[in-house]
Amino acid sequence: METIASKFDFDILMSLHSKSLFQYLYGLTNDYHLAEDLLQETFYKVYLHLSSMNEVVQIKSWLYRIAYNTFIDHYRKTKKIKAVQVDDFYASLKLDPSLETENAVLQKYQADLIYKHLATMKELQQKAITLVDIKGFSYKEAADMLNVKIPHLKSLVFRGRRELEKRLRNEVKG
Repeated sequence: METIASKFDFDILMSLHSKSLFQYLYGLTNDYHLAEDLLQETFYKVYLHLSSMNEVVQIKSWLYRIAYNTFIDHYRKTKKIKAVQVDDFYASLKLDPSLETENAVLQKYQADLIYKHLATMKELQQKAITLVDIKGFSYKEAADMLNVKIPHLKSLVFRGRRELEKRLRNEVKG
């Protein structure tokens, strides 16, 4: 039986996913150097377990799950669990460089507004919305990363979107 290690070259795996994993970890930590350390630890764990894996349906989902668990392990060790802040999500925001300056400024303002309100929501809702709506993961992939069932994730996303919409409407009115 062919293993994952024989299907994927570890260097290629790193080059394909290190940037997005770093952005994800930076979004969780809001600390550049800590995100780098956690990324190295994540890929170390991947390297150790890659040869023992017989099959992985979604390699990207598996990598993000390891990164998230590495993040949780780090904060459990240091007992410094922090709330996600507004700036944590900027790593995942990509402005379209082809937009004119005025449109780019408007797009950034809208994103700032969304992230400001997203940062004050419940942590699990933040993560669910970030993974599904901002990062573009499927419900199954996001549920695996957050270690919740798909119906629970759908509920989190639905309620989070509804709450975010309500807050944005109040912001525009006020």
